[in-house]
Amino acid sequence: MTIKNGFVGILVANRTQRKQVLSQYLTHNAAGVKLLAFTPSSINWKRQTVIALHRVKGKWSIGRFPLPQVVYNRWYGTDPKLIERLGAAIGGNHCFNHINRLNKLDIYNKLARWLAPHLPESFHYDEADVLNMLERHKEIYFKPLLGSMGRGVYRAEMNPSGDVRIGQHYFAPKTVTNDHLFFQEHMKKLVSSTPYIVQKGIPILQIDGHAFDIRSLVQKNEHGLWSVTNLVSRIAYKGSFNTSIFDKTCLSDEVLNKLYPPQKVHAIMTSIYDISLRIAEIIDTETDYHLGEFSVDIALDSEAHPWIIELNGQPQKALYRGIPNRSVVYSRPIQYAKYLCRNGSL
Repeated sequence: MTIKNGFVGILVANRTQRKQVLSQYLTHNAAGVKLLAFTPSSINWKRQTVIALHRVKGKWSIGRFPLPQVVYNRWYGTDPKLIERLGAAIGGNHCFNHINRLNKLDIYNKLARWLAPHLPESFHYDEADVLNMLERHKEIYFKPLLGSMGRGVYRAEMNPSGDVRIGQHYFAPKTVTNDHLFFQEHMKKLVSSTPYIVQKGIPILQIDGHAFDIRSLVQKNEHGLWSVTNLVSRIAYKGSFNTSIFDKTCLSDEVLNKLYPPQKVHAIMTSIYDISLRIAEIIDTETDYHLGEFSVDIALDSEAHPWIIELNGQPQKALYRGIPNRSVVYSRPIQYAKYLCRNGSL
């Protein structure tokens, strides 16, 4: 198959996701590449083909195609062996976001050498050490090592009298105890056998009683270079620390302009742009990840200092509904895929 502008497959987890995902990118396919959506089970390794959904003459159709020139991975929690096999077939660097469930501690250790002033202290969860960390920081978060969207996140806070308040999603606690042994045992039960990290709590800045974060979307463009697409804020429900369960979203400058004068807003946003691009550079030089996009969740403290809370290897696209100029969120990965089609083995 000869296609002028490139032949790009979007890998999704199952057949029910094909139309939803593909339609988003088709709408914003300014690069003019041939786009299709396929699943892991649709690959025929012997014939080097995929059965995929595509759009032809305004209609949805299922067809058999050669393996795409480039694969954009939107299958979260990918099977590494399958991705390795796919890379071997189409070229190792022609499948991007091949790793998208990022290891929080691995990312922390990679970034800490360069961005320590912006990273809250983080450790592997250890039952023996957790009380010491709480006593030192007074507020800590328990996060699944490979988790996403705030699932399984717990917050613990120690007040001056030594009482420990434990909550999930909300600052208001579900459990309060002054028995520190009980606290350790309780957290052990909550964490169970799932690998967790413990992260120092940041006194996250709020607006009108709502916690908010700043999500920096970082994507490679048609020249294969990193750029920051936008900064969007998720505003949590009142009383909640979990911005993944948000009340609304908006461009971050809308929130910041309500809190600071224009010059301060410009300085904050410039700092976040610089941090985001520095992270992208570190990922490219210090890891073997091939990412075409990722997002950085940043919290501000009371001094407007930016803290890197988390990186996401598969940025949620739904949160950009209603955001001005959101088409670039979808068009940029396809532009990068076209770049890879044209540039052969990198």
